[in-house]
Amino acid sequence: MDWADWVQQVSEIKTQLFSMITSEFKLIANVKEEVPKLETKFRTIQAVLNDAEKRRVKEEAMKLWLDKLKDVSNQMKSVLDKWNTAAKTVEDNEKKDEEEEAATGTAKRRKMMCGLKTSQCGSHSELHSDLVCKAVEF
Repeated sequence: MDWADWVQQVSEIKTQLFSMITSEFKLIANVKEEVPKLETKFRTIQAVLNDAEKRRVKEEAMKLWLDKLKDVSNQMKSVLDKWNTAAKTVEDNEKKDEEEEAATGTAKRRKMMCGLKTSQCGSHSELHSDLVCKAVEF
């Protein structure tokens, strides 16, 4: 392999990495935009389910539809809980890092793009992808 081939391969790898990083940032931004919308829809669905429970619906078709709506509501709650837990973890880690930095005077920044350390997050893009897909699905 000569120098020109090596430079070409490095350039291709750089382009691919840039694309991956850009996609990750867009994914995170999309989730942050979708969470408030999802929370609003979740509260609306909860209100509909509460009203239906008070009325004690007797029609079978309506009961089936409400069961499906309840399933969707549970899925939405799960997605929102995951997001809130991840956001809380990031916030806690940032506070901890700030405290450590203030105490020691050195920055301890081993965070990934999403703000979660590998040991806490595992596959951060998998979490974000799941949240984005679920939010868009709802």
